[in-house]
Amino acid sequence: MAAIYIHLSDIHFGQETGGDVFVNDDVKQQLVSDVRNYVTKLEGNKADGIIISGDIAYGGKPHEYESAGQWLDRLTAAAGCDMTDVQVVPGNHDIDRDKITTGTQKIIDDIIENGDNALDGYLESDEDREILYNRFSGYRTFAEGYNCSLDNDGIVKGHRMNELSPGKKIKFHGVNTALICSKSKKEEGGLLLGKRQRVIGIEEDTEIVIVAHHPLHWLQDSDDAKKYIDNRARVVISGHEHMPAHQLVPIRDGVDILMISSGATVPPNANENYNYCYNILVFSYDMENNLMNVEIHGRTWDDNLKAFAPDCEHFDQGKVVYRLKCPNFEAAEANISTVDARPPIQQNEYQEISQYAIKAVREIMSDDKEYGLVLLKFFRDLSAAQRLNILAEFKAIPTDWSDFLSHSLERRALDRLVENGQLTDLHKRINQILNPLGDKT
Repeated sequence: MAAIYIHLSDIHFGQETGGDVFVNDDVKQQLVSDVRNYVTKLEGNKADGIIISGDIAYGGKPHEYESAGQWLDRLTAAAGCDMTDVQVVPGNHDIDRDKITTGTQKIIDDIIENGDNALDGYLESDEDREILYNRFSGYRTFAEGYNCSLDNDGIVKGHRMNELSPGKKIKFHGVNTALICSKSKKEEGGLLLGKRQRVIGIEEDTEIVIVAHHPLHWLQDSDDAKKYIDNRARVVISGHEHMPAHQLVPIRDGVDILMISSGATVPPNANENYNYCYNILVFSYDMENNLMNVEIHGRTWDDNLKAFAPDCEHFDQGKVVYRLKCPNFEAAEANISTVDARPPIQQNEYQEISQYAIKAVREIMSDDKEYGLVLLKFFRDLSAAQRLNILAEFKAIPTDWSDFLSHSLERRALDRLVENGQLTDLHKRINQILNPLGDKT
């Protein structure tokens, strides 16, 4: 069976001014139509999901993500997948630079200068970590709705899995290359993944597809990151440079890494060099030869037609097919975890909640459609005040909560309600708030 994904990057919601608003809105609408028309011609007649490799927004503002969410709802419907089947990683434009204070910049400059040890020190401190993450405040809530958290350990959560054939899976592993993006001019070659993100685990029956915003050469720890990727991954998807490209990089003994650089879905200035474009990726397993096929269908804007068409400049006849040897495709039995009921959280339970909720609820519920919808509506569609009121109403937090409710603790409070069997009641309450008149949407 084939797994089909719409790959977007650098959509830049919020960059438009004047007449460009109308031009770019039309391009986005035509992209939705192109996906609807093109995907129905492929095997299965629908996509499995949407992958966005950063720069959803232009200035990292909440209203930009509100527009992005509304558009993604239309796109997922056109692609034939669930509205929750979206995976995102942040880019440099997903940072709200207005939130980079003098203190924040000093932290980032220290990390740029001193690397892993400095980064680990700031991530270990709740207060320093929240200062570092505050730049992502708009993105962070949006991404949480799609279960792609920026969490306490500096690692992007919510990796997606797809089984191509019994015992042969691919995993879309997101990383945050924008972790220390700031007002610094030293970003190319100065960004940092950090040890926590560089280490990619091995799963015997699974091939890894890395999803990142920046190509590797933007990272100061690119050499070590490349060693992990070369030995643990099979495909790397990136954006940022706004130019479509694809390259097969030999590693050893017939094993290769496929590097896919995406063009910008909506570049800051569409011209003869940087056009509106996106990719459709089709993964399939060749059982006879024990290979993974990766088809890249390049789609680009034809200004004469005012519509999307095959990208025959960067892809032969608009598409290319790569056949990859996959040493990690070895069958392995799945491990199944169980969950015990637990009481509501208290203000002093932060560390215990973090360890328990991530392991139990998020892993077990990751494929539950209602859980996905609750996350999407709770974080993307409700205001911060509405979310706080719901948590207090369901006694996930005390009604007299006085401490700062961090984003991470908010997610853990929600997961505790799910863990205690309140998912459906929670969903009903969210729907009542979003649709007070009972309208069906």
